[in-house]
Amino acid sequence: MLPLLWGCEFKDVQLESIEEINLESLQGGQIDGTIHMVLSNPNSFGITVKSADFELFTGNVKLGEASLRKAFKIESNSSKTYPVQLSGNLSNALAGGFMGLAGALTGKKPKVTIKGELKAGNFFYTKKVPVEEETEIPLGL
Repeated sequence: MLPLLWGCEFKDVQLESIEEINLESLQGGQIDGTIHMVLSNPNSFGITVKSADFELFTGNVKLGEASLRKAFKIESNSSKTYPVQLSGNLSNALAGGFMGLAGALTGKKPKVTIKGELKAGNFFYTKKVPVEEETEIPLGL
């Protein structure tokens, strides 16, 4: 059985895009939300995302950090949208909030940059999937 396992190749999972961000709650600097990510798994086996850690920025201002709330599985040989549930602390959101509000008043949607990584794997292997994406956030927050 071991020679069969040695012949397996673990190909990298890829982040194709971020489709949307939904903020479910923002209370006392704590945030809960979901980022809908299009992830591609070229492997012939499913892979579980076990953890994720992100930093959130607006411009050069760090808003805070967020981590994965619940592990999820990426289907084999697929490219699909997955809801990545996060919780975090927006320790510097007040300064970033003023910057976003200024953009909203000029008719521009506030933007946030998400930087970090997903840690995905199966029983034998774990790999990091880098994430760095700038996206608009909904104005109805």
